[in-house]
Amino acid sequence: MPPLKQIEMTEQEKAALEFAANKLALVLGASEKFVTEVVEPPVPGSRIDLAYDADLRDAYDAANLLIVAAEDHLRTILQVLEHGPLPTFALYTLLRAAAEAVVRCRHLLDLGIDEPARLGRALNERLDNLQEQNKVKPETQGTHLPDRVEHLVERATENGIPVLRNQTKDGSVGKRVIGFGEVVKSEVELFEAYLAAGSTAFRFLSGYVHSKQWVLIPRYGAERAADPGISMVPTDLNVVHFAGVLDLVVTLHDENIGYWHILAGLPSDVWRVAKGAA
Repeated sequence: MPPLKQIEMTEQEKAALEFAANKLALVLGASEKFVTEVVEPPVPGSRIDLAYDADLRDAYDAANLLIVAAEDHLRTILQVLEHGPLPTFALYTLLRAAAEAVVRCRHLLDLGIDEPARLGRALNERLDNLQEQNKVKPETQGTHLPDRVEHLVERATENGIPVLRNQTKDGSVGKRVIGFGEVVKSEVELFEAYLAAGSTAFRFLSGYVHSKQWVLIPRYGAERAADPGISMVPTDLNVVHFAGVLDLVVTLHDENIGYWHILAGLPSDVWRVAKGAA
């Protein structure tokens, strides 16, 4: 990564940012050159191959889309870092979107679960998507939501995945579907499970997305102004903080791609070698 000559930074800030940016560039470059080529088609007999043959590819299709979404935001971040100048707030907004895609992808590509559980998580991804879609002018959508949820229920039942429903006030089982195999995880739960700093990272990044004052004007940098009733607070990007959070997200995305290779039946070191050749 070339030095950002047009941005004044301390040596510590410059080193932290260049480390994170170089790591990001390496992962994105290798992903663009090697991922699709080496996993499509997957190795015969691999977990992805068997899922494809059984028409149970939902989780892998969803994970692939999440990888694309994460890299679209991460690539935009890299373009800004390479050319500058650094914006005050926008990089965190991009990083928040990438981080959500990355943690959801990890949940789907978890190496420690079997394929029925993976399919259940994919059905939960689709259920959450349907519920969010239904919030957009629900009065115009007719029976789309219940019809599609019933389809998911049928797919779960066919594959032996428990259909979880809500509990009513009297303790009985209700009609509303709340998950397949497990209750649909919230964004906070996924950040907590898979990303270092967990829910703290989620709240911090979300603060930027929603333009909350507690992150936009941090009190730790406040200085007294000439007027005793006013404090001056810098709003420029804290480069070291940003580089640290970026590194966390890129590390998890890097691991996700490695998991994808393993599930496609490739040796565990293929992704490491690919990055070396990028």
